[in-house]
Amino acid sequence: MERFDVVIVGGGPIGTAAARALSARGRAVVLLERFTVGHANGSTAGATRNFRLTYHDPVYVRMARNSLERWRELEDEAGMELMRVVGGLDVGAATEASARALEGAGERFERPPDAEVAERWPTLRFPPGSSFVYQPDGAILRSHEAVLALARLAAKHGAELREETAAASITTGEEGVEVRASDGGTIQAPVAIVAAGAWAGPLLGAAGSPLALRPTLEQSTYLSVDAPDLPTVIDWDETPSQPPYIVPDPFRPGEIKAGAHLSGPEVDPDSRSFQPDEVREARVVDWVGRRLVPPARRLRTETCLYTVTPDEDFVVDRVGSLVIASPCSGHGFKFTPLLGEVLADLATGESTEVPLERFRADRPSLRLRA
Repeated sequence: MERFDVVIVGGGPIGTAAARALSARGRAVVLLERFTVGHANGSTAGATRNFRLTYHDPVYVRMARNSLERWRELEDEAGMELMRVVGGLDVGAATEASARALEGAGERFERPPDAEVAERWPTLRFPPGSSFVYQPDGAILRSHEAVLALARLAAKHGAELREETAAASITTGEEGVEVRASDGGTIQAPVAIVAAGAWAGPLLGAAGSPLALRPTLEQSTYLSVDAPDLPTVIDWDETPSQPPYIVPDPFRPGEIKAGAHLSGPEVDPDSRSFQPDEVREARVVDWVGRRLVPPARRLRTETCLYTVTPDEDFVVDRVGSLVIASPCSGHGFKFTPLLGEVLADLATGESTEVPLERFRADRPSLRLRA
């Protein structure tokens, strides 16, 4: 039987960020990762993720601003560039809500007309009369390098990272938690952080905290383009519930990735396929062909997992001796360093700088239906 101050289940971006934050505060931390840190089996596959302040709600806008500062601090500590600004362009009727949220949070943004968009980004094409919001702080994150950096810094501060070691079960009691690991060992701690992504639902349910978390199989298609200085693009008019996007890679000039948000089927994370859906791929390539001139050349398509809540809001809460960390639904990576600190606060019983009311685990939308 081993004892630690905190046991963290899941070594993706959120788990490693929490391990870094807690170990930097002098806590004895052990992190269990069922694969290896930086693996491509979960939600962090691929080289990049987008960072954006543009959101439908001022709560998320303020969190993103806070997180932007934390990313810069992480870069300084890691001694490497993890973020590069490219700007973010949102298109469609939904930009009205985004503009109100940005204004409510005191952030700068622009509402460029058609002619200005065409002049600034001559390779982009949109239907006449489209609405736009441009936010200049939009950026690209090096997701793989960020996770490795967080893990390295956590270990430097004293956290113990155990790869290829899953949590077989979590039991809660008056004295805290007991985690039985896949290697046969048992770990006790006053608190556990469950940041297991698509594997979190069954673990939490067995631990007495069932939540409506739905793993889905998503994909992004990478293309070669002759279109320098592209911003990130989200097209809210094309398919509002599954908006397509373009994420340029400034670290690999001439390459973009494109996909459709929340367009994949529900899957079992242990038996899911890594084979792309050719129909969805063709749909995205067609959309890119209508939005970019000259044409893009398809390179490859990669899959990843989302963990989706019914309302698409995060789950960040403490329930007894469990800290539930599911900042998910395909838009959580940008908040990684901020949420690492928030989870450390929850684990140690300190007040958080982020209001967490909307992210509670007991909200009605998360209840499992019989």
